[in-house]
Amino acid sequence: MKNLEIAMLSKIQKAQSIGSVVTLISFILNVFVSRMEALEFLFIPLTILVSLTIIGSVYFLFESIKHKEEIEKPVKNNFAFIIRIGINLVLLALMIL
Repeated sequence: MKNLEIAMLSKIQKAQSIGSVVTLISFILNVFVSRMEALEFLFIPLTILVSLTIIGSVYFLFESIKHKEEIEKPVKNNFAFIIRIGINLVLLALMIL
């Protein structure tokens, strides 16, 4: 049981790092796609990537809440997931509109 909890904590930490990088890359790509017609083919993959980032962030937010006793700073960790979800929702809304 302890190994499963350690593995989940490791996954939550990796999700924080990867989610931040994916959100940043998605935001930058969205700026380029919206300004250059030659990059419009990236619209659908970028929409899928942002949607998957939102789904992954929500999943790991729930896992983080579930394992809050083992996490060093659970409020800060959960707040980071919530901020990332909000940023990606705004990004997705901007891409669709």
